[in-house]
Amino acid sequence: MNSMNENVRPYQSCSKSVFLVLGIIFISWISLFSIFLIVQGAWPVSIFLGLEYLIIFYLIRLYFKEKNIKDEIKINQKEISIKKYKGDKLLHSSKFNTYWSKVFFTKFKNKSKLSIRESNKETEVATFLHSDLKERLYFRIRERLSS
Repeated sequence: MNSMNENVRPYQSCSKSVFLVLGIIFISWISLFSIFLIVQGAWPVSIFLGLEYLIIFYLIRLYFKEKNIKDEIKINQKEISIKKYKGDKLLHSSKFNTYWSKVFFTKFKNKSKLSIRESNKETEVATFLHSDLKERLYFRIRERLSS
């Protein structure tokens, strides 16, 4: 049997530098538009533009904070080990006997579930992944378990 050691992380399309550039462009646009509005006498709108910027900034920070998760899957001849991390903190750890474990993948429309089960224990793996990426992971895990 081949061993497997995989760190599964969520897919991220934009890096922090892209968000930094977009933030600079956005704050520049808000500043210029606010000056125009103040000259026209509509200064309260500038306050709401500033609040909107602060809300967007907070949501982007929350996005980068929540994306710092991963699942670590290790498969060897005797056991399957699954560890779920958030940042550097271990949230959950599960171990399954390789011989008695089964891998299940279900997909309905765009919702999917990848789980590993052994008698009465079950753990869902890579909940943060898109269904196509989960399906690829399922085939890799199944291939390792069958060989």
